[in-house]
Amino acid sequence: MSSEVNMSKSLATFFQKDVFPSKNDNWKDLLFEDRLTGKAIVFDNENKIALVGTKVNSLYQLPGGGIDSNESIEDGVIRECLEEIGCEVTLIKKIGVIDDYRNRDKKHCINHCYAAKLVGEKGAPALTEDEAKNGLHVVWVSLDEAVQIFDKEVLQLKKGEIPFYNTGYNILRDIFFLKEMQKNIQ
Repeated sequence: MSSEVNMSKSLATFFQKDVFPSKNDNWKDLLFEDRLTGKAIVFDNENKIALVGTKVNSLYQLPGGGIDSNESIEDGVIRECLEEIGCEVTLIKKIGVIDDYRNRDKKHCINHCYAAKLVGEKGAPALTEDEAKNGLHVVWVSLDEAVQIFDKEVLQLKKGEIPFYNTGYNILRDIFFLKEMQKNIQ
């Protein structure tokens, strides 16, 4: 992997007030536990990217998740892509890092995002029992379509229409990553 993939570019930091303005944001009074996560903007051979959704709501996110203590960020992103979208990927470029402070869970999420390319054919996700029960599914859309999807989700969030706590953070995180990706390819 190139050294470019390992460089970190801090894009943003989100606090509860950024996601849910009506909630009290007492983050300075809390002790946060760090949680390392990895996300990917995975391009297929048609230049479409993978988004992961559930039947629980009509919202999407980028594939990825928590990094295990025994793995590198890069290995965790590759593992998460295989689990969530059923695809082997190769990491192309590090997009950046976004920090968020989730008061309810007392978590400081350090979110790393990479551009990735599909290797081989698309497969089936390896879903946990909960993911299968919630109807986790994958859609492939253009980068511009993904930004449009997330722009609508941001509007819903700003109107107070997104009741899911962690999903609110995920929406703001992922739209930043997607727009940063757009800048990188224009």
